[in-house]
Amino acid sequence: MKTTLRGKFIFFSTVLITLMMVIITYLFTIRELANKRRAVEWQIRRIAQNIATTQLLDRQDWSVYQNYISQLMAINDDIIYIAIYDDRNSLRAHALNRNLVEMDQPVYSQRAVAEVVKQLVGGGVAEESQGDLRSERINILIGDRVLGSVHVGFSVIDINRDLRNGILLNVLLGFIFIFGAVIAAVLISRRLTRPLEDLNKAMQALDEGNFSSCDEPATHDEIADLTRSFNDMVEGLQERQIIENLGYELSASFQFDRLALLVRDRLSNAIGAADARMYIRDSDENGLFKEITVPENQQSIFPPLLLNPQIVGFLQQQRNGFMILSAPEPVLQALKHDNRSEDGLVVPMTVNDELFGLLFFELPKESENYSKKQIHFAATLAGQAALALENALLYDKLRKQERMKRELEIARDVQQKLLPAKMPEIPGFQFDGVCLSAQEVGGDYFDFFHLANGNIGIAIADVSGHGASASFYMAEIKGMMLYMTTIFDSPRHLLIELNKKLYQNLERRIFVTMTYGILNPAQNRLIFARAGHNPLLKICAAGQHRFFTPPGIGLGLDAGERFERQLEEIQLDLNHNDTLLFYTDGLVETMNPDNDLFGEQQLLKSLNSVHQHSLMDVRISILNALKKFMNGAQQQDDITMVLLRSVTKSK
Repeated sequence: MKTTLRGKFIFFSTVLITLMMVIITYLFTIRELANKRRAVEWQIRRIAQNIATTQLLDRQDWSVYQNYISQLMAINDDIIYIAIYDDRNSLRAHALNRNLVEMDQPVYSQRAVAEVVKQLVGGGVAEESQGDLRSERINILIGDRVLGSVHVGFSVIDINRDLRNGILLNVLLGFIFIFGAVIAAVLISRRLTRPLEDLNKAMQALDEGNFSSCDEPATHDEIADLTRSFNDMVEGLQERQIIENLGYELSASFQFDRLALLVRDRLSNAIGAADARMYIRDSDENGLFKEITVPENQQSIFPPLLLNPQIVGFLQQQRNGFMILSAPEPVLQALKHDNRSEDGLVVPMTVNDELFGLLFFELPKESENYSKKQIHFAATLAGQAALALENALLYDKLRKQERMKRELEIARDVQQKLLPAKMPEIPGFQFDGVCLSAQEVGGDYFDFFHLANGNIGIAIADVSGHGASASFYMAEIKGMMLYMTTIFDSPRHLLIELNKKLYQNLERRIFVTMTYGILNPAQNRLIFARAGHNPLLKICAAGQHRFFTPPGIGLGLDAGERFERQLEEIQLDLNHNDTLLFYTDGLVETMNPDNDLFGEQQLLKSLNSVHQHSLMDVRISILNALKKFMNGAQQQDDITMVLLRSVTKSK
């Protein structure tokens, strides 16, 4: 059976009081009365001895004895009887205290009194009076001769009565004291055990997950120390639970806006702040921190903070937090605060020793400061929150990059589909082409078009710039070319019309260079025009080479008149094993780590020993030479090449 501390205290207090009363009863009642009885017995024994030593018996004068014992009887109220026997056991003198003897009938004669005395000496006392009578017998001696005996009976009625009354009084007082002790024990135990009971209830609640602290007792004893230790433990567990819950909530989402509001609210509640604000570093502008947790209609109330390196350095050193009014005046001005405003807590948030953001906590009403424990706890939570927010930003950035990468991959796939899926198959001619974008997508373009009469249209173009925007214009040009090649049988006329359309659609900062030619296989002839594009390189079978650069400006730069006036169209007759190379500026303008250009001379050098090899070998030789020249440098522009070779033998 479970017993409470209060019950144990009451029980042991009652037992202690009872033992004390028993001891008091023994020491001050029973013991004292027992001593009194022994004193009376000793006194009666002395009286009997005095009678026995009185030398009267040898005179045979019993009347003298009678007078002597009668006088003794008169001055000793406790003596019931005195009897003197001779050596023949005959009663020779006696005295009786009639006030102490209850008799069935009055006794008046000496003979009757003698009979009563004899009866008392012989123990003829009522059973209920046995405890009230004590007797002493002393022999009367002269030398070794026994002359008789003295019998003295005395009453202990008063002593027994005092004993009973004392015991009853002590029992009564004992009950009174025990009752009072129980009440006092209940009251004292309630006062002493209530903090322990509260502590026990708080522990049970803690075991059930309820983190409630105890009211600190008004005393200054070990229980108060234990309660304070428990409250400190509960606060530590509360802080740990807040940290764990915050960590769980922070890990449950990667939405930066949601996490920012969550951090602000959780940290504000954790330290009991009246309100909180959060400023986060702007990644686009150095030193600018923006408030991100207030609605847009209130952002004017909390404008961005522009912090110079000195202020940032100060805040980085105060990562454990500080009361804002304790900061130097330049810091107050930078934080748009002054010493006339209400005080508050500032907690810098750092990630990898860099200032990531700031948390401002307003003081609650009727509070002048935050405790060191609150400031330390806020700094701990802010460090945890800063990492989560930084990760959310990185995740958001990565997600955007992944989405853009995916979109660029799709655009690249689309762009690749815009390029020729295979090379034309024309008897007597070989074709090869490649387009290498500097990024996922680019603005270079080449294509082949099957025209009327078995002719082949060949186009290579370069949209200024590179990347996604250039690829979009390239796709637009592709659509225009598919339409115009069916209408115009002259490269010059097609480029004139294409320029008009692009001039209307292109931004002024965008232009396109293009070379477009029409191959007549039957006549082994190429007619082409160049709109600001790179020269056309012709390599003869014997190795001679020539760059053809007919006049022409880029597409989209002029409305039409100037473009048309400058554009010329030329004709090239092809012999057996003559090779034509169309290319964009990304090939010859590629730079190495020393910022030297690959140039036309390096291009020709890469063709010296392979110009009669297959077109694929020619292309590979050019690209290998280009890679070697770059020496690890990054490709800066799109690179496109189209190769054409006449393998028709002369008639």
